[in-house]
Amino acid sequence: MTLQQMVTIPFMQRALVGLLVAGATFPILGVLIVNLNLQVIRFALMHVGLLGGAVALVVGFDPLLGGIGGIAAASLLLGPVADRTRVNTPAAAGLLMTGSLAAAFILFYKTGIPAMQAFDLFAGSVLMLRRQDVLLTVALAAVILIAVIRWYRDVQIVLFDSRLAVALGVPETAIRYVLLTMVGLAIALAIRLVGALLLDALFLLPATAGLRLGRNLGQAFLWSSGLGLVTAGGGVVLSVLWDLPIGASVAAVGVVVVGLSYPLELGLRKLRVQKGVGANG
Repeated sequence: MTLQQMVTIPFMQRALVGLLVAGATFPILGVLIVNLNLQVIRFALMHVGLLGGAVALVVGFDPLLGGIGGIAAASLLLGPVADRTRVNTPAAAGLLMTGSLAAAFILFYKTGIPAMQAFDLFAGSVLMLRRQDVLLTVALAAVILIAVIRWYRDVQIVLFDSRLAVALGVPETAIRYVLLTMVGLAIALAIRLVGALLLDALFLLPATAGLRLGRNLGQAFLWSSGLGLVTAGGGVVLSVLWDLPIGASVAAVGVVVVGLSYPLELGLRKLRVQKGVGANG
């Protein structure tokens, strides 16, 4: 079956739209995660998803929906709980991750439920994407874009210095809570797209390349978004052409994109120097 024939199939269309929309917007959150040093957050939320899946299996519910619900709830509570207990967010995420794993394994042991069903969350199921999943992904993508555009200046100040942001009257706490919530919701949706183990293909890999190529935060957002599109679209094409798993193909393209960002950065640097010499000459 050719690529053109594949994209006429409804479930493939939903997978393509979901991946492209996520690829264009989730790397923006990746840029913020890297700048705020919140990488451990995604690990914590991923393990909360495992606990949610385990609980869902115990009560006879869809483990994927249980995992998504657990991640969404944890992302809403993580910021306020960390502030009230005066534990910094990465430390709170570490506690959450360890506690979730412990609770999940206790549930597996005591109830005798097959743990592998919950661990299926880590593999993803993009071809099982439903229409409502695509609509949720599009809605979250719109919220991410609107939030970044509306509060771009405030986000810049928070990234530069959170104490300076507070002194200038920037709602640093609200921005942090909203960011954590958006990251959690995006991770919950991305689990169905590429699986929990390959989340970085949609978040950190395009963001890593974008941060290398962009000269400021706005350019990093644009580069990350564009490279996320390339990663998602290229992964789908690679999957169809070579009959490979879509999630793994997206991750493989993401790794190549990061690798190519190094020579591309050198090329852009030389081009900027030449332009500067030409302007001064």
